[in-house]
Amino acid sequence: MNLELDHIVHFIKEHPNVAVEKWKNQGYHAVMGGSHEKWGTFNSLLYVGNAYIEYLTIENQEIAADSDNPLISQLVHDLSKGEGFGQICFRTDNMVHLKTQLENKGCQTYPIFNGSRTRQNGLIIKWKMLFIKDSSSLPYPFFIEWEQEDSVRMNDLNSNGYLDERLAKHSIQSIKVAVNDCESTARDWANLFDFTIIGIQLDEHSSVKKAILQGNSFEIHFCQPHSENSSMHNILSKRGERPFEITFDPVLDKTSFTLFEGKYS
Repeated sequence: MNLELDHIVHFIKEHPNVAVEKWKNQGYHAVMGGSHEKWGTFNSLLYVGNAYIEYLTIENQEIAADSDNPLISQLVHDLSKGEGFGQICFRTDNMVHLKTQLENKGCQTYPIFNGSRTRQNGLIIKWKMLFIKDSSSLPYPFFIEWEQEDSVRMNDLNSNGYLDERLAKHSIQSIKVAVNDCESTARDWANLFDFTIIGIQLDEHSSVKKAILQGNSFEIHFCQPHSENSSMHNILSKRGERPFEITFDPVLDKTSFTLFEGKYS
């Protein structure tokens, strides 16, 4: 199963342009993405290497509340608890084959969604999305297949001023996810996505137990509280099992900081 990290969705309540301005204040170039008219949402984007961070918010509450897209349903639900990272998205070049692979592993999936976003210049960007049906408290990642080939898409983004050249050689190195049982979650995701568990660690200082999953070019760190004093308790009690921190490679020029209740380092 060949899955690349495509993007991480950060749920926010503000207008997406606020995220653009906050990154500008950090010295980096984020851009407005556009509107998803049929889902009632709109976004802004920060590209990091071949992946990006999406700042997703509600543009039309009525449309978003009635959406059958699982990501939009999660957005509406999660924002009632506050802002923060919501979802991980993997990129594939063969959505139909991936759907079959997941179903052969016992997963139930939704029908493939057709997605589109209208840029501010009127250009319509199209893609396909796939979601796993699941009732666990930590949503599985979803999957995307872009209409354009990767090389064409990146050239288009570059020519339209979407990319920050200082971030072109950066990558999203790891995603930290708060969970109740790090080893069980890591085993589940490793089996489902053909990833490898590369370590189980215990940080006595922060009282966090961690299971580390190796993807193609990134890691996922599942973090669970190890004692009553663990910082993970606050995260889990506020937002449940969700991503809470992104780390970059190489690190950004500045020390770690928090945007919209998500930590960047």
